[in-house]
Amino acid sequence: SLLHAQQAGEILIGLEGHLTLKVAPIEETNQHSVPDLLKESLNHEAKALELYKSFLQIVENASIYLEEYARTMIGQEELHNMEIKKMLRDYS
Repeated sequence: SLLHAQQAGEILIGLEGHLTLKVAPIEETNQHSVPDLLKESLNHEAKALELYKSFLQIVENASIYLEEYARTMIGQEELHNMEIKKMLRDYS
């Protein structure tokens, strides 16, 4: 989400990093029913979850702040995954 990108950008700037304005491509199946859109969203959330888990492994024991950030984001992504799965069950 835009909020997640802003948070990551603030951390990157704080670490004297350089931001890029590139936006990662989002998978497009060209299927536009509600269940199909939810499945696309679930795939996107699953990829984000994998990335945050990888990030956590990188920063573990290096920075408490970055560990907590990663854990918070993992929790949010897990919640998003559960919410989307509940919505998909409503369409089954």
